[in-house]
Amino acid sequence: MPKVLTFIGYHNSGKTTLIRNIMKELKGRGYSVAVMKSTKHELEPFEKQGSDTDLYRKDGIDRIAVVTPSFCTATSPRAEKGLAALALSLFPDVDLVLCEGFKSATDVKKIEVARSSVSKDLLKDRIRGVVAVVSDFEVEGVRNFRFDQVSSLCDFMEESLQLPSLAKEDEIYLLVNGRKIPLKRFVRDSLKGTICGYVGSLRFTENARDINILIRLKR
Repeated sequence: MPKVLTFIGYHNSGKTTLIRNIMKELKGRGYSVAVMKSTKHELEPFEKQGSDTDLYRKDGIDRIAVVTPSFCTATSPRAEKGLAALALSLFPDVDLVLCEGFKSATDVKKIEVARSSVSKDLLKDRIRGVVAVVSDFEVEGVRNFRFDQVSSLCDFMEESLQLPSLAKEDEIYLLVNGRKIPLKRFVRDSLKGTICGYVGSLRFTENARDINILIRLKR
């Protein structure tokens, strides 16, 4: 299951540029990463020259989601689910989903991006879940990074999100109507053993790494 982290901050604080630099660093460390961006506007074409999504594509990031007040990139009505569950349903096979915006999300950790020229007050003082601040001025009471400390920030993210463990153990999860269902170890092991056993008996499944099954029940 992907880890999810969102970057919040005022307009023109530098969120997109910082996320692009972080993604380059994380990709260099071997992680697979996706981007999910929140906007107050309705969808515009991804190919629009100079848009944030256009910049991400030029960086080689092709796993991008844009979430508007009423729709997501799948061009289907947005489901009422938490940010982590939405990221999981859109990008189940990546290590990390970096989000931009979503300051009201309660189920993910946040990093605030602040610049003295636009950040009149810090969001961390009134929004829960902020674990660090990236700024061009000194911030007390929380982990503080400069904009040029991308490598140190990624080290902090690895530790905070426990990213190194992603490649060391098998994962199995269950989504029902878009909601992640907690599974005890016995149930996880039983599901994994049964599904992997059936899949292993089929042709063209050699070296399977990711197995996704969708069951849609007619009621």
